[in-house]
Amino acid sequence: MISTLFSAAQIQLKAPGVKWNETYTFDKCNVFKVEFFAKGNELRRTIDYKTFYQSNGENFSIISINPKGKDRSETLIDKKHEVAIQTYKSGDTYMMSNAGGYKMPTEAELKKLELVPTNETKQIAGYTCKKYTYTYKKIFGECWITNEVKISNDYGIFRAAKMAALHNTLSVGGFVMEMTTEDAKGGKTLMRTISLQNNENYTADFKKVEMTTAINKVNYFTF
Repeated sequence: MISTLFSAAQIQLKAPGVKWNETYTFDKCNVFKVEFFAKGNELRRTIDYKTFYQSNGENFSIISINPKGKDRSETLIDKKHEVAIQTYKSGDTYMMSNAGGYKMPTEAELKKLELVPTNETKQIAGYTCKKYTYTYKKIFGECWITNEVKISNDYGIFRAAKMAALHNTLSVGGFVMEMTTEDAKGGKTLMRTISLQNNENYTADFKKVEMTTAINKVNYFTF
């Protein structure tokens, strides 16, 4: 997330056309966990995610918290102004903040991940999910999808864990509840849903934040 703060575009203060609100409020929350394993199934790192969104509205914000719980990164998508706000916070202090416009990819620019269905099902966070498998270059894995959740994958693990940067869409419909990726060297990442549609209020307040802005727009799914 931090790597896209400044590398995707030239940065200057108050780039023309980049607008955002001073505050954003959210009332719903989804919770996820991503675990990174080395060869031999050795757990190396864990990242907790929360995605906040609105019962009445389209804006959402993905927050990742480091294992110690002091530092966090946030990517907030403002649908009205077509802008993404990315921040890195240590404790109560904003260390880096950047706002940049985005553009939606055309149909030809979409990167679809082809999924192969299986007959396996299991329960995840109370929802019945069907297993799919996939292979992408030298990466392979599985994806568990439910049709019992009627919310966008923008609010799910598929977006929170930034899989959408590689694959904008899936070959099947439904909500991604869990996903694994493995490589030929034995590394594995497990991305899973902990809970959905929690009633939790959150306000992102940028009133006193020194915000840099990006001149160039980038693909919506980069964020």
